[in-house]
Amino acid sequence: MRTKALRVVLLLTLLLSWSVRASASEALSLAEFGKKHQVLVSFDPLTACGQMEQRGVFVSFAAGKPYMILDWRTLRKVEAPYWDQGALMLPAGFVDEAGKYFSERNAPKKEAYSVATILIDPGHGGKDSGAIATVDGAQLMEKTLTLEVSRRVADLLRSRYPERKIITTRDDDSFPSLEDRVAMANSAGLGMKETVIYVSIHANASFNKNAKGYEVWYLNPEYRRTVVDAETVKEKGSDIAPILNAMLEEEFTTESIILARKVYDRLGLSIGASSPGRGIRAEEWFVVRNAKMPSILIEMGFITHPEEGRLLATSSYLRKIGDAIYNGIVDFIEHFEN
Repeated sequence: MRTKALRVVLLLTLLLSWSVRASASEALSLAEFGKKHQVLVSFDPLTACGQMEQRGVFVSFAAGKPYMILDWRTLRKVEAPYWDQGALMLPAGFVDEAGKYFSERNAPKKEAYSVATILIDPGHGGKDSGAIATVDGAQLMEKTLTLEVSRRVADLLRSRYPERKIITTRDDDSFPSLEDRVAMANSAGLGMKETVIYVSIHANASFNKNAKGYEVWYLNPEYRRTVVDAETVKEKGSDIAPILNAMLEEEFTTESIILARKVYDRLGLSIGASSPGRGIRAEEWFVVRNAKMPSILIEMGFITHPEEGRLLATSSYLRKIGDAIYNGIVDFIEHFEN
């Protein structure tokens, strides 16, 4: 019995010894690690503390302590560095963890896309008054409401993003055609990594006096549109162009849904106590289906509803709507760019 126990002890000792040797064989000295990973290393023998740095990323450690500190913020448990024949050795686990951290933090960054142009489209205008209703004896016209809200949104965006191009399809009581509105968006000069978003603002009306609430629309995903221009078709070939078109179309639809959700959520926070949300919906409005970019159409409420029409007739309520649309656009830009 004693012999059997001795054999077990010897076997465990051999296995442990082999494990230590295997781990040690993968360890690197501090100097070797620095050379292999192109890291600047330093060590203070008085405090037994060291530091590694690679392009502004830091890993701090101490001999004999099973921890490393990542950029002075995060404490991570690892195998402790140890001395071997006068050299400070970094165990395999330490080497792997530190190497992975430097690789992840200093990985080449993809060039980010940015929203360079934001086009705000006040619905209707000029000879086209849009929806009309009488509120407390006064005439309420959709074209007036959309212009007031659009001006608010554009002013806020210009203040926040002076480096971006903020366009409105009209700044007065004029009537740009639907084709003109879309052309303004599609002709925006963009760089290789830049995009434009299109936000069309409207007010609703219904023969049903009980109809009430705000909506945000985006292009129906089942609607097929051409988003690849003729020059790209010529350059890439007629066989490749449909594939590119499908890919871009899918991307624009996804981004339009995200933009719609951001604006819809902000409208809920701003006016949800006064006006019910009627949902995010899919449709094939002309200005949406012909804009080759993420695009949405907002219906900010029913001017034909007695209570909601009265609210829409006040500048304070329209400011709330404008602020909500602005914040939704900002939320989308931060999501898109980050």
